[in-house]
Amino acid sequence: MSEPITQLSTQLKSQFQTFWQARQPRERTFLIVLGTVVGCALWAQLLWSAQGARDKLQRQLPQLRQQAEVLQRQAGEVRQLLTQPAGQAVPEGAPLLAAATTAARTLGLPLGATQLQLEGPRQVRLRAPLPFDRWLEWVAVLQRDTRLRLVHCRIDAADSPATPFPPGVARIDALFALPEPG
Repeated sequence: MSEPITQLSTQLKSQFQTFWQARQPRERTFLIVLGTVVGCALWAQLLWSAQGARDKLQRQLPQLRQQAEVLQRQAGEVRQLLTQPAGQAVPEGAPLLAAATTAARTLGLPLGATQLQLEGPRQVRLRAPLPFDRWLEWVAVLQRDTRLRLVHCRIDAADSPATPFPPGVARIDALFALPEPG
């Protein structure tokens, strides 16, 4: 394999020498200058594109750092979940309802006793008009802390045209359930 490459290299070298010897001294000087100018232009283009790529990366760096922080935080949450014992008891029944009510009070959601009720030992039903943004926060807290998942939800912006809710408040009918064991 090395022999054909060596032959090709020798052949190309002899062709170039024949070409170069056939040129007048003035042509040789012109070709040397032309080669130098083209080489310098290519070098300048290489430097310019490298600087452009560096500037682009500098602009992206804050966003990439933020994404790395989010990934590290999520990895920490995953590690925390993996370190929890597999058979850890999940509250069911009254303790589950109490945990959901406590989370709602912590976020300032005004829930009455009839608005949040058990529907079996592993399900909780919410029927209430609530500020939508705080309700979303509450759903996130329920999923994170009590492992309750939103199974079904219906959201209405007003009871009727005659009695609309204040801005940001919606009537929510939601069913939450614990994941099935196993």
